[in-house]
Amino acid sequence: MIEKMDRRQLEHKVAQIVQTLLGSKEVSTETTLLGQHGILDSVTAVALIVQLEETFEISFGDEDLTLDNLSSVGDIVSFLKKIA
Repeated sequence: MIEKMDRRQLEHKVAQIVQTLLGSKEVSTETTLLGQHGILDSVTAVALIVQLEETFEISFGDEDLTLDNLSSVGDIVSFLKKIA
């Protein structure tokens, strides 16, 4: 599924997932999701990972669960493109 989507489509889909989890708050590709200034709490971060796995039919390994891969919509999309 990921390989059939271009970066913009992936960004839109990931942003939609985050917005749904947050109750429709606007999210850009640069919005910090995780980390010191992140907008997601730990429970919502876990829900995001589950949603990403289900939506894109992937499985995150322990080594994939890093701020580099998950700190923004743009980082998530970069990670998804890398594993596709």
